[in-house]
Amino acid sequence: MDTAIEPEELADRIGEMMAALRREMRSGRQIGDLAPRHEAALAWLRRKGRLTTAQLARFEQITPQSMGVVVAELVERGWAVKSKDPDDGRRELLALTDAGAATVAQTDAERHADLVNLLATRLSDDDRELVARGLEVLMRIETEQK
Repeated sequence: MDTAIEPEELADRIGEMMAALRREMRSGRQIGDLAPRHEAALAWLRRKGRLTTAQLARFEQITPQSMGVVVAELVERGWAVKSKDPDDGRRELLALTDAGAATVAQTDAERHADLVNLLATRLSDDDRELVARGLEVLMRIETEQK
């Protein structure tokens, strides 16, 4: 008889799988001149909107000084722009430019293609079917809360 898996363990396993999948998709493949540090910062700006350097640093778990270097590179390359925070003139907010948004969209498309390739080459038809059924079960979490 199989023993039931506890929600805590399942959550840990899902998190580990997601992190491993992200690492595998990014390993050994830089997209154009977009370094991983740029890709991560641009992705946060797309998801969260305007952010300070300190906020970006917290999300990426690096020092504000290190993120400051990344931010300077993003601005220099035209992928992001700084502006004064309307609520606190001492702070600067970083936002995506149109070029930054286009870069993120291109990166997303290429990462999607990487995932398709991984699924096609590393999983059998039966395994892909099993994953699809598992995803259907997980999607119930979202649909049952609405």
